[in-house]
Parts: sequence; structure tokens; C-alpha cells
Amino acid sequence: MARVCCLAGVDPNDVPLLGAALKSAGEPGLAIVAPLGVAELRKLAPGLLVADVDRLAVDQLELLRQIRFVLPDCVIVVYTAVAKLSWARACHLAGATCVLSKESPQSQIASGLRHAMRSGCYTDPRFAA
Repeated sequence: MARVCCLAGVDPNDVPLLGAALKSAGEPGLAIVAPLGVAELRKLAPGLLVADVDRLAVDQLELLRQIRFVLPDCVIVVYTAVAKLSWARACHLAGATCVLSKESPQSQIASGLRHAMRSGCYTDPRFAA
């Protein structure tokens, strides 16, 4: 049985790109699109979560910590426009498995997803110091 993939808080314009990247990474071509909330995500219990935290009105890192707490086995991917190494590090420390840049092409997003699922950690090269 395939794991549930979820895109949360993602701009609708980014859904086709991320869906194609997930499919290229070996995940189902379809993903559930959901709001980025702990209660909703806990009910869905995705095995892989791609979360856009850029536009949140709440503390993004605290939300990542809460998501990691309720989804301990989930591959949590942060999809962000903030291209600072310190931000990527903070996301990882808060529980993100993978941090991807919104500037990356589909092929690099797919490669990052595959790497994160295989090794348990990935940071987009665009976050280099």
C-alpha cells in the first residue's frame, strides 16, 4: 500500500510542480492538498508531508515541532522561498526531514525528495552559505 502524501499550505500554482516531483520521486502522482494545521494533519496521518510555511501567521518553527510530535514517522519537507542556511538549519532542528527551495526546478525537487526518503535528511544546495 502506498503511503499518503500531503501538500499542506501550498500555493495552488505550485501543486502541479510538486505533484510531478512526487511522481518522479516514486510517490503517488496524486497528493492530498490540505491546510497546514496540526489537527488536520494528524487525522490524515501522511507518510510524506510537503509544507509551505512561508505565509503562516503563527510561529513556523513551533508549528514544525508540533507536526513532528504528532507525526513522528512522517517525512516532513519544508518548501520555502527563504534561502538562508540559518533558516534551513532551524527547520531541520524543528523536525523537518528535508528543506527545499521554491527556486529549484522539478528535477532537483524530485532528487531531494528521493534523497530525503532514502537517507532521512536533505537540504537543497541553494541554502549553501
